Amino acid sequence: MRLLSLSSNKIPHPTLKASMAMLLLLLPMMMVAGSAEALLRLDFEQKYFHHQDRQVWDFSLIRPDSVYHIFYHTIHEETPHATFGDTIWHSTSQDLKHWQIEGPILTVGQGYWDEGAIWAPDVFYDESSGLYKIAYTGCDSQMNQRICLAESPDLYQWTKSEFNPVIEADQNEYVWDGDQSWSNFRDPFIYRKNDQWHVLVTALQMQTQNTGVLYHGVSDDLLNWTDVGVFFSNEGDNSWRVLESPQYKKVGDYHYLFFGEFDTGGLSVVSSRMTEAWSMEERVVFDNGYAPEVDEFDPGHHIISRLANYLNPQTGVLSYAVRMDTLQFTPGGTIHVNRPPPLNEQWAVIDGISCGANPTFGDNPTFRGEDSVGMVGNSYFGSAEYYQGPLSGRGSPGTRIGSAARGFLESDPFIVTGDRMELLVGGGNYPETCYVAMVDAATHEIIYKETGNNQNLMTPRSWNLRPYQGQTFYIKIQDQEMGEMGYINVDEIHEVVDSLTGVFGPDPRQILTDHYASPNPFNPLTMIRFALNANLEVQVRIHDIRGREVWASGQIQASQGENFVTWQGKDHQGMPAPAGIYLYSIETQGTMAASGKLSLVK
Repeated sequence: MRLLSLSSNKIPHPTLKASMAMLLLLLPMMMVAGSAEALLRLDFEQKYFHHQDRQVWDFSLIRPDSVYHIFYHTIHEETPHATFGDTIWHSTSQDLKHWQIEGPILTVGQGYWDEGAIWAPDVFYDESSGLYKIAYTGCDSQMNQRICLAESPDLYQWTKSEFNPVIEADQNEYVWDGDQSWSNFRDPFIYRKNDQWHVLVTALQMQTQNTGVLYHGVSDDLLNWTDVGVFFSNEGDNSWRVLESPQYKKVGDYHYLFFGEFDTGGLSVVSSRMTEAWSMEERVVFDNGYAPEVDEFDPGHHIISRLANYLNPQTGVLSYAVRMDTLQFTPGGTIHVNRPPPLNEQWAVIDGISCGANPTFGDNPTFRGEDSVGMVGNSYFGSAEYYQGPLSGRGSPGTRIGSAARGFLESDPFIVTGDRMELLVGGGNYPETCYVAMVDAATHEIIYKETGNNQNLMTPRSWNLRPYQGQTFYIKIQDQEMGEMGYINVDEIHEVVDSLTGVFGPDPRQILTDHYASPNPFNPLTMIRFALNANLEVQVRIHDIRGREVWASGQIQASQGENFVTWQGKDHQGMPAPAGIYLYSIETQGTMAASGKLSLVK
């Protein structure tokens, strides 16, 4: 985790400043407790990357240690075409499912060569300089394309090279004219071979009557490149189609070239024991999508990532996400995309039609014009829904299978180690036939059960686990109801170890005995819960990570025992707060009593 420095930010409330400093010291301990392997987490996330309200276009994935980093150019969903991409963004993940948006890293405009757009980042590490590098497509104001370079010591702070553009097409060899509009020379792919840097670039060759080819250059320093001839040509029926997003890999005895064709859906591959034997006649379209990338982060395990598009039927807006699956290579030089059902990872029993397209991708009811279900992340369980996500082959945005569909899930058994189980639940109110429950693994007795209370919007629920610590249970999601609203929505089932309390001020345990936020992470609302041992006046404040107050409750006459305050995720003006990390503080009688961390996701 990267903790943001607060040293250069003025925090107006001195007590809050001290409390936040203490909180930041405690966060590592709290996170270790909260991320213990024994704690259950069932949140239905799938291996997609989606930037809320934006189309994700050409991307690059890298994992230098235990963290995945994705770099991508992106445009707003309403923007008509990717040529308007003016920013490259950065996000991180531990598991390719849960993503943190780190922010933009490069924008247009250092020079004429990238003042129009920047596309297609390719990120790699340069051992000789000890720096990470990005090769990217820079477009001038007329969309003529050149290859540019930027560098970073840590993958977070990037500086464009003063030598940009580092590669420009030879006009005697390629169809390229900087005085005209739209010259192809884009999508760089950098790799290391025989102690040299190599690059493949999408281009049109002049000498073969405007044939789509891959430029091949070599370099010793990433700045000075020598054209060593065409790497591969499109000699198919539509030879004018340029070959986009090239990826060259050698696995076993075979050489593989992955690519897409301009204005054509589908991922292509050619393979042979010798690159000279590659041919478009032997090309195989092995999957749908765009812009393939193949990575081997762990020995023998290859990930295929590609752009997956989907259409919002309500708005007509086409959007794109990145989908990741496993790619299997055979000894004979063929490949196979492996798509195991995403529920298989944590659910031991999956039965019935209502489970067929789950987890449900996105806030699926909004695609058909209904209200939000309040999901967190990219997926949730909805027993009436039928859309597992782009390239899943299960449904389409907004489709539903209906209340008559039935089925159930049972999770793998787990040993209770946490203090509470938090979850989000919505749907119908059928306690005997449609519910989510915690079940004793030995006796199959239901210990806790929740229904949707006839509310489509999922709301927070909490189960006290302390009496059951050390015992074995499983989670069951049951839908055997065919009546009106005979379905259940579930998300964010996770054990929680209560955060440390009583660290702010003199002996605060005399005032506030417990506090936590649920759900957390959240969208659109969260409840800040706290327990008192006396009737007291309480106020809850929300601050951003820089210490600026975002929202505050009024003075509340809280009673002895359990209390809560709901934050709707909005600021003082009633506007939605942006996604990010926030801090809540609980004041009793005007004195800081406790504080905690919130994560607002969108």
